[in-house]
Amino acid sequence: MGVKMEFPDEYMQILKSYTEQNDVTIETAIADTLEFLELKNEAFSHYRVAIENPGNYLNDPDELNAKALRQIYMDLFGEDTVGGMIHCYYNPDKLNVLLMDIEYDDSVNLWNLIETFHNKIPGMELTHDILSLFYVHDRFDGSHDKIVELMDWMLSDHEDDGFETAGYYETIFDEPDDEEFFDDEFADDEFDDK
Repeated sequence: MGVKMEFPDEYMQILKSYTEQNDVTIETAIADTLEFLELKNEAFSHYRVAIENPGNYLNDPDELNAKALRQIYMDLFGEDTVGGMIHCYYNPDKLNVLLMDIEYDDSVNLWNLIETFHNKIPGMELTHDILSLFYVHDRFDGSHDKIVELMDWMLSDHEDDGFETAGYYETIFDEPDDEEFFDDEFADDEFDDK
């Protein structure tokens, strides 16, 4: 059952401006925003990301092949983080959507991920502590099911078609060296005894 909603003209102007800037339909913008409001303060260690037309977010994408695009996006979501493993699939001849399965070593706030990617609000689906993010133009045109189907295929055992890249990213945060910690603790004790 559909719901008809009317917004004041001022709000419609804001909404239209947002949809033009972010290349999304009005229905997608509203759905994405409502899902974001529900999950905006959450943090997850496991994300799945789908980015429709990934070249649109890059300068000179025509000069980049599928492998280069995968690496750029993996670096974007993997570098300067808590560290983690990223699997990425992108075959524009199959579907012009770049997919990533990201398992961070620690929880990452949703805000941080959105800041990483142009501060653009994606569509969201939460399933078994895995948050899927959909950066797409229209979530209601039937392409959503194709994206989910391709993601399921990527995550299953399948024959390698040469369009998948995976890599582990080290954390940027320094972990305390246990030996230094204990050395400092004993040194402090010796100093206190004197």
